[in-house]
Amino acid sequence: MIEKFKNFTALNDEDEPLKIEIVGETYCDKTFVIERANSDLNALEFIIDGKGTLDIDGNHLEPEKNDIFLLKVGSRHCYKSDATNPWHKLWIVFKGDFADSLIRNYLPKDVYLFKNCDAVKKHFEEIVDASKQDIPYDVMVNKITISLIHIFMYIRNRVLAENADLPDIIRKKLDECVESYFNLDKLCESMNYSKNYIINVFKNKYNITPYQYFLDKKIDAAKSYLTHTNVSIGNISKILHYADQQYFSSSFKKTVGCSPLEYRRKTR
Repeated sequence: MIEKFKNFTALNDEDEPLKIEIVGETYCDKTFVIERANSDLNALEFIIDGKGTLDIDGNHLEPEKNDIFLLKVGSRHCYKSDATNPWHKLWIVFKGDFADSLIRNYLPKDVYLFKNCDAVKKHFEEIVDASKQDIPYDVMVNKITISLIHIFMYIRNRVLAENADLPDIIRKKLDECVESYFNLDKLCESMNYSKNYIINVFKNKYNITPYQYFLDKKIDAAKSYLTHTNVSIGNISKILHYADQQYFSSSFKKTVGCSPLEYRRKTR
């Protein structure tokens, strides 16, 4: 592993709103693993090349080329580089009231990975370049602050644009798997968002959780089968991936107010 960094911790002034602690560039190898049970730092890392994994506060993420990942004070995390295609990354460790404000106001809660952010690579390069210059610490902090703001604004604008359609994307994915097994954890992992974030974004638009929406769509599908086909109730429960016919019948009655057989008789 090759790691080049500048440590400015000794120059930090506790009264300053933004304190730059360490800035660096790392060419990882297969041995690169960092684990913290209770992180004492904020960090942003940009992946120039390679891939790896980040497990943070219950989220399993896979940062790769052109992605940014966030480490937060207080988080429990472990991140490691892929053994065959290791990371090459630029990174900055920072803290202070202004740092906390940027994270709180510009980034979505409980989201730690931002995909395809190649447009901000130049700002990470500016940060690393400023750290190498023979200039006073406060001048360097001012330069880096501007680059950090550009990075946070870019991420925020990207997230806002994505979130405009995110509930609809989630709904479409739910609709597509009505006749299959549904796992919310896998959906969140595939979209690189935490479960809480997915639930809140969806509920804010549709006033219902993704799971309840999915259950309701299954009942709607069952109604259609009962009304328009001669498929047996047992086979309908299998098609819709209920545990068994008894569970399907009890779920249907709880939602609709009558059994599947009674519903079929009423609508035929």
